[in-house]
Amino acid sequence: MQVEVISTGDEVITGMITDTNVSWLCQELLDLGIQCKRRHTVGDKLEDICELLTERSKQADLIFVNGGLGPTSDDNTTRAAAIAAGKELKRIEEWEQRIRLWHQQRGRIMPPSNLKQALIPNTATMIDNSCGTACGFMMKINKALCFFTPGVPHEFKEMFRREIRPYLISHVVNDTNTQVKRLFLFGIAESALQEKMNKQLLPASVILGYRAAYPLLELKLIATNAAEDEVHKSLLNIREVLKNYLICEDTFDLPAAIAELTYNQPFVIYDNVTRGLLGNSLSEKINISCYLAEENEFSQKAFDYLRKEQHEFFLVLKRNVLKGGVDVLFKEEKSGSEYHYRINLNITLKDKTKAAYTLFVEGLIYRILKKLPILCPDNSEIEEI
Repeated sequence: MQVEVISTGDEVITGMITDTNVSWLCQELLDLGIQCKRRHTVGDKLEDICELLTERSKQADLIFVNGGLGPTSDDNTTRAAAIAAGKELKRIEEWEQRIRLWHQQRGRIMPPSNLKQALIPNTATMIDNSCGTACGFMMKINKALCFFTPGVPHEFKEMFRREIRPYLISHVVNDTNTQVKRLFLFGIAESALQEKMNKQLLPASVILGYRAAYPLLELKLIATNAAEDEVHKSLLNIREVLKNYLICEDTFDLPAAIAELTYNQPFVIYDNVTRGLLGNSLSEKINISCYLAEENEFSQKAFDYLRKEQHEFFLVLKRNVLKGGVDVLFKEEKSGSEYHYRINLNITLKDKTKAAYTLFVEGLIYRILKKLPILCPDNSEIEEI
């Protein structure tokens, strides 16, 4: 299935704004097993949008068009869609009333130009917008099923979640036969990862994708029309090759995973390594009864104070002045289990040192709780004390 995305707007094509909508959309689609093949950007000119829609709708099966549904004269996407499909525009009375009500509720006088937002091609189906005055719509143009959405990010994302995603699940996903497996890694360079993957004999139905956001690296396995045993065998081989770097799979939310594994029991944490970055990362999901972040060297007084706070889990990160690196202590009071490591990571980007230690420690705790082998990043020293 050929899937493409079109972004419209002079402000997008000139770089005046960063198009975050398309990146977000492509990730959401990939999570559904729908991989975008091409991305296009076009300005506001009616003829240019019409030409691009006409051309791509003869090649693609699914097209997502974002932007150009506003009330001003430079919002031409709806007219372009109608022209490309050879259709007239129709007025959606229900949506016109919604626009009028939206302005009344806010004590505003509605400019007549807003009424153009109640127009869609006469063969299109309206897509509700719960956040704004621009409705979306879907329609067939040539061979492609096209979805048209406003460019305002919160409107667009809510429309996708509430309206488009459920439609795709019901009508499209079951026909794609695409599986996506996501592996989250730490401690290997992207080039080294690709070199390792190039040595793997993967079936033609399985392709790989890479995304680096240092210190995290994500590897995607995208299998289309692949036999189940092919995917299973490929995964087994890749897990073995990457076992030293593999933090977790499928979804990356280590704080949520740790909270679930610890049954939301309270933590106390001492940290003079990440300047509070670890606490900020964990605090939204984990029950932290006390967190002490210091810039100075380890304080025994602070350590003793923390020990007296109510907790079930005790975590300490402290710089090792004599031997370098960081000492990590993780203890579960109920079982008496205690884990103590000396860690010296090879950080390639020095301004990411705190982020790297934060990620490694979260991964360390997660793998301890899951009773999995700990990570062994390249060119780093990991010693169990």
